[in-house]
Amino acid sequence: MRRSGSGAFIPYVCAGDPDKAFTVELVEALLRAGADVVELGLPFSDPVADGPVIQKSMQRSLSGGFKTTDIIDTISTLRSRGMTQPIIVMTYYNPVLKCGVDSFCERLAEAGADGLLVVDLPLEESEELEAVARDHDLDIIHLVAPSTSDSRIDLILSRSSGFVYAVSVSGTTGARDVLPKSAEVLLKRVVQKSPLPVALGFGISGPQQVRSALEAGASGVVVGSKLVSVYSDGSGARSEALAKVERFAEGMKAATRDVKKR
Repeated sequence: MRRSGSGAFIPYVCAGDPDKAFTVELVEALLRAGADVVELGLPFSDPVADGPVIQKSMQRSLSGGFKTTDIIDTISTLRSRGMTQPIIVMTYYNPVLKCGVDSFCERLAEAGADGLLVVDLPLEESEELEAVARDHDLDIIHLVAPSTSDSRIDLILSRSSGFVYAVSVSGTTGARDVLPKSAEVLLKRVVQKSPLPVALGFGISGPQQVRSALEAGASGVVVGSKLVSVYSDGSGARSEALAKVERFAEGMKAATRDVKKR
């Protein structure tokens, strides 16, 4: 994920907000701006890990009629339009269970997804999903948080593939003004023992936070709530919203370049 002093910019996109066509255009704008990986969120009615901005994004998507099967179509469309960057699907476990673990993973893989992040599935209950995902060549992304013990970090690392998602603060998603000290401490704990790249998320909202995260050892950053806020403020046409997103993303990607670790 980190190459020649550059870190990965990983934008989060809530699929279907406000509709499928906009999602495709949004992802393509982010790719033009330099996105290295895209985290594509499957909207869910009870997103307990997410703050108000992403909750509202999911509500807009669901109100517009977005269904679980629509994320398959969205991924297929993006691949058919030439997208080559990895796609990680972020979801809660209920839609996976409702669809059927094997069917869900099989359809994601066939559509062109590369990995799966299930934010509310405890490690102790994820063995079935991990096994099925492996059978379909899907990476399973696990979360580590500031409250995660060292022994549990070791266990999570042994069960992860693709990359490890480090949560900067305990709590829900949401833009924050500065990178909390807890994020730097967590990165120090995880990076020194992880065989996989480590991406930091939750609260990353500006270029300086991006650089601070990478300087502290992260291989990439995940940006979600701030990105949603940029395009969903209700001002201007869709084309203007996409242009604002692209400018914002360009600035975030620029901050990942030529970073020296501390």
